[in-house]
Amino acid sequence: MAGCRPRLRVGPRALPYPDAVLLAYCHSTSGGWSTVENLDHLSDLRVEEGILLWAEADVRDLSEEDVALIADEFSLHRLAVEDATETKQRPKLDPYEAQLFVVFHELNEIGRQLEPVQISCFVGERYVLTLHEGAQRMLDEAKRRWAVCQEELGQGPAFLLYTLLDVIVDDYERIADELEEEIENLEAIALDAPRTPIQQDLYSVKQRVARLRRYAVPVSRILEWVRDSADRTGFPEESRPLFRDVYDHLMRITDQVRSIDDLSGAVIDLQRAEQAHQLSEVNKKLTAWAAIIATPTFIASVYGMNFALEPDTGTAFGFWFALVLMAAAAIVLYVYFRRRRWL
Repeated sequence: MAGCRPRLRVGPRALPYPDAVLLAYCHSTSGGWSTVENLDHLSDLRVEEGILLWAEADVRDLSEEDVALIADEFSLHRLAVEDATETKQRPKLDPYEAQLFVVFHELNEIGRQLEPVQISCFVGERYVLTLHEGAQRMLDEAKRRWAVCQEELGQGPAFLLYTLLDVIVDDYERIADELEEEIENLEAIALDAPRTPIQQDLYSVKQRVARLRRYAVPVSRILEWVRDSADRTGFPEESRPLFRDVYDHLMRITDQVRSIDDLSGAVIDLQRAEQAHQLSEVNKKLTAWAAIIATPTFIASVYGMNFALEPDTGTAFGFWFALVLMAAAAIVLYVYFRRRRWL
């Protein structure tokens, strides 16, 4: 299978710009994989029976002239080219007359956040062209899986697109499993040690779940387009079970994302309830101590007023009587609040 993953930097005769890079993979039913020497051969390969062409390019390495040349070579629709080069698109599938345009995203965790990397696929009759923005991790895995499983999957653009989507959805599933494990750990911490500060971790999980939902859930519409149609040119009947399997995995991820979101919300509510409980305990203690201090203060203020007051105003007995009364009132209140568990 070593010959199944050739790479080629297209020479200056085909692309006369030094930064233009195109990786091309050509597979024939009789000869297996082979390299593509220059773009002049691509037109012939795309119309030759028994040939499947897979080409890819990083849009960051392409100038406007390079993009125009590739678009002309593959007869790409102008609107699709704009969406492929302006890499801020949502996951979608747009059918055009000459090709199918599909957009999905690789998600990379950077600084505890998920950052999307767009992958745009042009699926033609005998070719798949992939324009991306540095999504080499997913493409390398797709090449590895295609090289291993191509004989089982079949030969055609539909099976190649399935491989790409299968790799992407598997990666989404890995991210969802990691998020689920992380939120379960945070839930255990919140239950065992409610005062542990986990707010930043919770926010990180919520952010990643939101990003995963934004880019994973819309992929289901791409799979539904293939799954629910009785007649899709270029998608043979034997490819439908494969896309249905990917769809089932994506539905599991959708349910998992909803569960993680609900659980993270429950943990946040638990944290808020614990904070409210702590505030209530503080208020109880403040109220109790205020009452304990206020009662002797009240007695002292009454005995300090400038009019005759029993018992024995102006004598030492009255002074000590007031002190004992204040101490007794404070002790009684302290015992009462202790029994109420306010102190």
